[in-house]
Amino acid sequence: MTYHSKNGQEFIGLRSTSNGSHQVVYDDLLGARVLVDIKDPSANLRAIDEALREGITSRNVLSGVLKALKIRNISFEYQA
Repeated sequence: MTYHSKNGQEFIGLRSTSNGSHQVVYDDLLGARVLVDIKDPSANLRAIDEALREGITSRNVLSGVLKALKIRNISFEYQA
């Protein structure tokens, strides 16, 4: 699941790591990449997808995604 903002300058997606966990990948318009590790191995992928869809429409995409994950009680680790 991958999404681009309406202006096409921001990207958000979900990927699986080699150990089977999931990461949210965020790329901003300046090319900076942020990785957010999903800490719950049994996290519902549908709920994560909903959070990504909600976040990509936010004014601040990364903050919107993190807020949407929190609302859905999906634990994550993010290094600012």
